[in-house]
Amino acid sequence: MSPPESLPFLDTLLHQYRQAGPWMTLAQVAGVFFAGSFVFDVIHWMLHRFMRSEIPLLRAVGSLHGAHHQFLDERLVINPAWMVRNLLLHAVPEVSTQLAVSSLFYLFCPALPVVLAQATMVVLFVGVLILRGKDLNHLPYGQVKSPHDVFLVSPSYHLQHHENGDVFFSSYHQLFDLLFGTACVIKGRTFVVTGANGAFGKPLVEMLRRAGAKEVRTLRFGQDWTYGEVARARPQLEGADVLVLGHGSKVDHAMEANCDAFRDFVELFREVSANALVAPEVWAVGSEIEAHPSFGVKELQIYSASKRAWARHARRYYTERDLTYRHIVPSAFTSPMGPGLMSGRVCAAVALFLIRRGFRYVPVTYTGVAFFNYLKFVLRWRLSPPHLPERRTGTVPAQGVPVGA
Repeated sequence: MSPPESLPFLDTLLHQYRQAGPWMTLAQVAGVFFAGSFVFDVIHWMLHRFMRSEIPLLRAVGSLHGAHHQFLDERLVINPAWMVRNLLLHAVPEVSTQLAVSSLFYLFCPALPVVLAQATMVVLFVGVLILRGKDLNHLPYGQVKSPHDVFLVSPSYHLQHHENGDVFFSSYHQLFDLLFGTACVIKGRTFVVTGANGAFGKPLVEMLRRAGAKEVRTLRFGQDWTYGEVARARPQLEGADVLVLGHGSKVDHAMEANCDAFRDFVELFREVSANALVAPEVWAVGSEIEAHPSFGVKELQIYSASKRAWARHARRYYTERDLTYRHIVPSAFTSPMGPGLMSGRVCAAVALFLIRRGFRYVPVTYTGVAFFNYLKFVLRWRLSPPHLPERRTGTVPAQGVPVGA
């Protein structure tokens, strides 16, 4: 008896696999899947724009996607009554878009990676059907933790889209949000800013307001807080979403301004935000002095000691999930603390540009030192020092006022 004839299509797929090898095949599958999901992310963004369109037809098309946000609402509560409509009006269009886009690759790619990518899409879709829409990205988890994703999308990342539908549009990978600056919520949020009169803080406050911040509260040194008494700012921190620490001092009370007060503000903010739906967020201004020597200059030695002490705390906060901590590391910029090759406005603009793209470590550099400094955060090198200088309390003399306060 002669052996059964094999199927030509399967023979072709096996031949392509032997030619490409496992790693190249896997890369091709990822590329096809990547393209299909990116096109859906673009459509996803368009549907949200359509929801607010003045054109009735576009508004009606956009409202179809609203079923998905009714199923898992802005309070991150599942509404079972919307389950069927969510599957029909969100899950089915999503997989249909992915399959249609990936099918175009048959025109110029080997069939094998396209088949495998489409099989993956179908398996994921079937999983969503079996779970009735309650997949890992669509479950209430209590407080939404800080997303520490590197390019891929996790539940914490996607849930922030349901909490605020104007951002976090990416479904499987973050390319869309990275390109279009939709990986951070600014519109509708309440910010509290220290150092709001400084070279960095003042333009940042203006930019936040122009970007649609609901409220920007500014804290004045000596009035709203002093060294060792940041608790006076508690009323201002109540109900806030983001704390921006932009004050500082180069010599006078440098450790208290650049480290102790930063730490006290972060801990107080975490305390008052313990019941927030989304993990509280802190942006803090560091410096490249964290990673380069002070060249024997006494003033720089004082400044360096304070900034490096804070950086050790910052590296710990950077790793924690109940706080979204963003560490801004600028090269020297022109301010009352000294001259630089860029203005505070440029520094604030670049920092905000990167933050809107999801950066938690924010290098605003023309020297490249900030990139080297990033290794300390990745490697979690020297977290929180065991001891800090004793903090002073009470009223601080005028020469101790931090810059920008």
